[in-house]
Amino acid sequence: MENERPPYQAATNENLFGTSPQVLAAMQEALSSVHGYPTPDAADLRHALARKLGVQANEIVVGSGSAELISLLVRRFCGHDKGSEVLTFTPSYPLYCHEAQALRIPCTEIPLTSGYRIDLEALQRELRPSTRLCFICNPNNPTGTYLTSAELEQVLDSLPAHVTVVVDEAYIEYVTAPDCADAVSLLARYSNLVVLRTFSKAYGLASVRIGYMIAQRHLIEQLLEVKQPYNVNQLAQVAALAALEDDHFLQTTLQATQDGKTKLEQALHKIGVQYWPSQGNFLLLDAGGYSADDVHTYLLANNILVRRADQHTLRLTIGPDEHQLYLLQMLQELLHPSRVYASQPLLAQVLDLGYEVQEQPEEATVSAHDLLIKATEQTDAEGRIAQAFAKALILRCQQDKQAASGNLYASNYGEMDMIAAFNVLVTATPLVSFGHRFANHSILSAIAGKPSVYLLDLGIGSGLQWFHFMDLLAALPGDRPKLHLTGIDIPDSSNPDPAYKLRATGERLAAHAGRLGLDFSYTYVATRLEDFNLQSLEIDASHTLIVNAALTLHHLADELVAIPDQRDRVLQQIRALRPQLLTLTEPDSEHNRLEFLPRLRESLRHYYTVFDVLDTLLPADMPERRVIEQEFFGREILNVVAFEGIDRVERHERQDAWQHRLIRNGFKPAPSQVTAAQIQTELDLHPQFSLASHTAGYTLHWKGTNIIAATAWQVS
Repeated sequence: MENERPPYQAATNENLFGTSPQVLAAMQEALSSVHGYPTPDAADLRHALARKLGVQANEIVVGSGSAELISLLVRRFCGHDKGSEVLTFTPSYPLYCHEAQALRIPCTEIPLTSGYRIDLEALQRELRPSTRLCFICNPNNPTGTYLTSAELEQVLDSLPAHVTVVVDEAYIEYVTAPDCADAVSLLARYSNLVVLRTFSKAYGLASVRIGYMIAQRHLIEQLLEVKQPYNVNQLAQVAALAALEDDHFLQTTLQATQDGKTKLEQALHKIGVQYWPSQGNFLLLDAGGYSADDVHTYLLANNILVRRADQHTLRLTIGPDEHQLYLLQMLQELLHPSRVYASQPLLAQVLDLGYEVQEQPEEATVSAHDLLIKATEQTDAEGRIAQAFAKALILRCQQDKQAASGNLYASNYGEMDMIAAFNVLVTATPLVSFGHRFANHSILSAIAGKPSVYLLDLGIGSGLQWFHFMDLLAALPGDRPKLHLTGIDIPDSSNPDPAYKLRATGERLAAHAGRLGLDFSYTYVATRLEDFNLQSLEIDASHTLIVNAALTLHHLADELVAIPDQRDRVLQQIRALRPQLLTLTEPDSEHNRLEFLPRLRESLRHYYTVFDVLDTLLPADMPERRVIEQEFFGREILNVVAFEGIDRVERHERQDAWQHRLIRNGFKPAPSQVTAAQIQTELDLHPQFSLASHTAGYTLHWKGTNIIAATAWQVS
């Protein structure tokens, strides 16, 4: 039987608390005059708005919603100039680019940072002499983040006069943050500033389509050149005037929205759904472990309409309590551990324990030890992953994690055990070699015909990737390039000679190069990337520079942990070196921005998939497999689950987040001749593996679940 509840229309950010009765009465009265044309310039409404905002009536244009004004701005300021361009940000309101593209005007979307902030350096990089419009949504839709007054002024000061800056304040009435920018107050200072506002959101007039624009007169006059005289119907004008007069209803609506948002935030935190604090009448959500499509489909089947923002996030409009309680009920059903892992009770118990750890960490310790005992009795992938997560949750419950982690991190394995295990991981599974193969073939294409190559490897480790690369190089016909490799990795603090491992790696690689007859040289730098400036390297300009980063950059703290963002800093240094190619391999999972419960769900999905791969490909009694699971991935799980802040260093990001980061820092996907068939054949992949292509490379999947992404980039 179909769900007969009225739908929760939470996809379009309408005012779900309704419309002012005074507005409805005014519209009813105005119906007797619908035989006449509307006031062509909405004079009464413009004067009322001017009084409210402290501007002149001739500094306002009223449109059929902000959408019409966006269209008019693009037509007027870009349509007459065939070489013009539009700038905006992503994720943000998509109409800005849609309007530009409809007129065949190039529109560049600059990715926001991981904290959904504007990157001023990225904005400066994308500016062109042909840039005519820059759209900024503040507060931003769909993230709810905002620019402060100081930040907006910084943006305005950084843009040249030929760029008209359009600040879309569709959600300004909902703002409670005292430092959020009010762009109207800056109009007198900036002659290239346009502010958009609307009656569709807080005033509850979405269906009558009415919004307005405020700017200095010279910009208003230019826009009027392309505006139709009767663009806003009279009922809309009457409704907007009545809405302005009923401040009591507006304030009641705003308070109800704020109260509903607070309740929803508290409930979402409790059930383990990530949300981002919002200054709008909406929240951006990430369930962790679920795709946005899966959550959207489930909610839609239960008469709840939400908006997919991207592959992983959804935007939800705040509504009345009865709607939100039903939404929470549906989310609880979807995310209930027994539903997520219906056929894997130990994994369901891990998630159950996560809820207990969040609410009552002291009492949860007993449950965590019980789970650990139960998990040790089951030797398959489910049992072994449950053991790893039970240990991590025990550690999370400890007040002094650093002291408690000593025993949990203690290793019974020596250096040779670790090397042997890593060799097995590389040779018997594609979890590492997939990235190596993609990177090496991409590099080989990039250096074709080059006489000398400088390889810079960030996080070189034991250097196994380069043995395969040298084999490829040696197999080429004709002359081979001169090859120099610089390996950077953290010093070994447990060794009296901290650079010993790096030096030993170079010796092994040099010996292999000698056997192959390659002209090879090697240098190393024993340092943390955070403490080193890549631009201090002396790289001969005649060398073709290649930079490789495999399973390394996720250890760097980004802006969510500390400023400056170390990932961005390293990428900017790489860009300054202008390499021919940057190859990047990273786990395709979100352990950076998610809070504890959604991160637990996401990490359990990721690491169970990894353990299932190991269970399928490696013998159960293989000693190296125990090292791989306990030392390599077990330590990662401890850090991902138990730690927060600067102590959490295993901060993986999904591949689309890495793509946004690289594009924002001045890179673009490199053209690649590497095919999925080539990688599958070389690695002799198990039938349960598959490769999914995206703009910069491939993602390796196991049984349909994404594990790791390998990409290749050029400086843009």
